[in-house]
Amino acid sequence: MTPTRRIVLIVLMMLGSSVTTLHAQFRSDVGAPAAPPPGVLSPDPSQWWIGPQIGASLTTHPGDFITEFCNCAFEDGSGAGIAVGIELGHKLSPLIGIALKAMYNDFGADYSYKIIQETWVVELNEFMPAEHERRNRIDLGYFMLHPALQIHPFSGLYVFLGPAVGINTTGTTSYSLLMTDERYMFDPATGNADDRTIEEDSGEIPGLESLRLDFRFGAGADFRLGRSFVISPEVSYNLPLTTISSDDNWKAQAIHLIAVFKFEL
Repeated sequence: MTPTRRIVLIVLMMLGSSVTTLHAQFRSDVGAPAAPPPGVLSPDPSQWWIGPQIGASLTTHPGDFITEFCNCAFEDGSGAGIAVGIELGHKLSPLIGIALKAMYNDFGADYSYKIIQETWVVELNEFMPAEHERRNRIDLGYFMLHPALQIHPFSGLYVFLGPAVGINTTGTTSYSLLMTDERYMFDPATGNADDRTIEEDSGEIPGLESLRLDFRFGAGADFRLGRSFVISPEVSYNLPLTTISSDDNWKAQAIHLIAVFKFEL
């Protein structure tokens, strides 16, 4: 065999070996199953949640109104009430989530002040100026719907904001006048001797508005207590956009301290 034929034969043998190797590798790739995506082997936790929420509302009432049955003012009242409801939420991404809160909010408040009023003193058999206390109580409740946008800047922490609309469920006011001057004995025939009440009355809030609008914003934190259970304490503030009654000077605002118990779906 000549040197030229020998070189040609070696080249043909090398080409044949390369084709055989490529063909075997191609068949191996075709027959092998595709690797599953990482989410199949380790699925992400559910991004939906639902659960109850309960807490307290620390309420203040800037403004005032005149109580019809005693012609006395209620102004700058304050109080604490319950906030209870349910929340449904969905986390759209690691940064953004949305939630709908349906809750009952108690915006009740109290206001009291001292006055000097003429009162009949039996021992002296004449009217004398004496210290009295006027106490006013507002019972005010709403069923509220609060859609909120949640922003999660850090893992486990979030801020939220959004409007809230409510329908009034309770709107009454009560009044009592107490004799607080310790210089004089209280005559049980005059009123309630237990708390020295001289007069009291109650009724509907005059000009009560049935619809309430707020803008709410706050912050919360997620604490995981189980595979699908999270507790989230929240603090928020509601800015009133409407008044309580037709008196446009009287509103109710509150700081809400809430715990949300989230069950992931």
